[in-house]
Amino acid sequence: MRTPKGTNTLLSSPIKSIHLLAVVTISTAVVTINFPATAQTPAPSPKNKAKTTTQTTQVKAEPLSGAELWALNCSRCHMARSPDEFTAAQWQTILRHMRVRANLPAAQARALQKFLQAGAGK
Repeated sequence: MRTPKGTNTLLSSPIKSIHLLAVVTISTAVVTINFPATAQTPAPSPKNKAKTTTQTTQVKAEPLSGAELWALNCSRCHMARSPDEFTAAQWQTILRHMRVRANLPAAQARALQKFLQAGAGK
């Protein structure tokens, strides 16, 4: 038995609509990803720029002491040990290993090592 011509176009019409909707959705996503909206902020005037620069230099924080670094970094993972619990040489070895784990910059590691070795046991 043959199907009438009108039935074939009725079946393909929803499929074409779905296909068109998919193409439009994907195109919109591609355009949105390639052209993200950027916030338009006005450029600072020279007067504002000078104020910002002076304010930034005034807020400069002092580096943390060895004791503060000890309290902040070591207690994140375990109980902090007393500096006199190990010798200066042992602290140097321990700090070399823990510096990597704690992701300490060189300056902070030196300050922490100085603090630990100053209070190290004999």
